[in-house]
Amino acid sequence: MAHLASQAIVLQTSDYAEWDRLASLYTRDFGRIRGIAKGAKRSQKRFGSALEPFSHVDVFFVDKENHGLIRLERCRIIKMFPEIALDIKKITFGNYVLELINTLTPEKVKQTEIFDLLLFFITLLGQEDFREELLRIFEFRLFSLLGYQPQFLHCVGCGQEFSLQNRYKFSIKRGGIVCQGCYSQHTELLPLSNGTIRIFQQVQNFTLLKVKRIFFSPAEHEEGKILFDKFLQYHIGKKPKSLEILEQLT
Repeated sequence: MAHLASQAIVLQTSDYAEWDRLASLYTRDFGRIRGIAKGAKRSQKRFGSALEPFSHVDVFFVDKENHGLIRLERCRIIKMFPEIALDIKKITFGNYVLELINTLTPEKVKQTEIFDLLLFFITLLGQEDFREELLRIFEFRLFSLLGYQPQFLHCVGCGQEFSLQNRYKFSIKRGGIVCQGCYSQHTELLPLSNGTIRIFQQVQNFTLLKVKRIFFSPAEHEEGKILFDKFLQYHIGKKPKSLEILEQLT
């Protein structure tokens, strides 16, 4: 039995028994964990509001060997993001981001880059000038860290490097762009302009601190939105609930 501590982002919480709460968190040092916070609904000292989704916390917990659920001992708030709760769109954007992390990441596998990506985007979401198109950058970076990086640099059929003189579509199954010469070898190709391809090439090379310099035209954003919607459903087999709400809202 190990007593552990880490920074974490709260992904999801629900009531469990009379006084307890079941929580899912993404930690910097241990990846995604799920655990029971005993007496959380009546213990302001140990938990208070620290188990609210989006909270950036220090979490202290006990992990029993060969036991799936950990036992949350206490949480200390590092930062809350009240700005998100004031805007229905931001709540919906944020829930989508949290659901992706909660659905796609393996349990108890350390991936510090994913924690840093999540914290960066939650912080960005709390800012006044957040744009929906920045979600496309989050999706791309998350898929890349999970080993599903879409290929925008060369044709996944023949390997030819991207050229502005050529035309391309996107293969969800192969996970990358397909040049005109390879269209006939693939099915279910999505239309994709060269402008959108160039945007994601920039996303691949830019540091996170520079992502706010990237701007999509309305057409490029729509193409990227459809692409990642299809790409996500292909890999998890269903549409996330928060994505359905997001589509209704936007």
